[in-house]
Amino acid sequence: MKFLCIFAIFCGFVLAQDEGLYAPAPPADAAFVRIIHAAQAPVVSVSVGDTVYGEVSFAQATPYRVVLQGTKTLSAGDVNQDLEVSAGKFYTLAITDSGVVVLEDANSTNRAKALLILYNLSNLPSVDLKTADGKTEVLMGVASGTQKSIEVNGITVDLAASSEGTEIQAFPGVKLERGAAYSVFVLGGDTPSAIWVQSETTTE
Repeated sequence: MKFLCIFAIFCGFVLAQDEGLYAPAPPADAAFVRIIHAAQAPVVSVSVGDTVYGEVSFAQATPYRVVLQGTKTLSAGDVNQDLEVSAGKFYTLAITDSGVVVLEDANSTNRAKALLILYNLSNLPSVDLKTADGKTEVLMGVASGTQKSIEVNGITVDLAASSEGTEIQAFPGVKLERGAAYSVFVLGGDTPSAIWVQSETTTE
């Protein structure tokens, strides 16, 4: 069973005591890890330790999945890389042409807000997220290989990712719901693109 409200994930696990109706609560030593495929290869097969994500296509972000804390080996195509994950934390592992980028994500439990994260997985030195009319700055100056996050009120709004004033991708009419989390991934090299993802977590 998937929970769309991933960063308030533990609120859903309280209900897991009713066995058979809800997904089981994760182990106490669980981290939460997802994959974003930002490399040129069309498809890669990915696993992190014993957690298998299967085939991930370019510009696809997986749900967060449980990975037990400790040193784990990320396997993605021909790439094998050891990484350390800690219990209770959320990670995005970006498969890029220059290697694996490990990003620790925000862990917001404010159910009154929506969480919005902007990732720059492109060669662009800096990317921004604004309202589509350019009047309101949301997340600014995100350097290549990094991310920034912000908590916002629930709202339906037109957004756009850009770099140095040039629009990369518009996202019209996105609905930001309280208690949910959303990601914008800027991908690519000479011809960057961007995708919008509503974050999910699965304990299966």
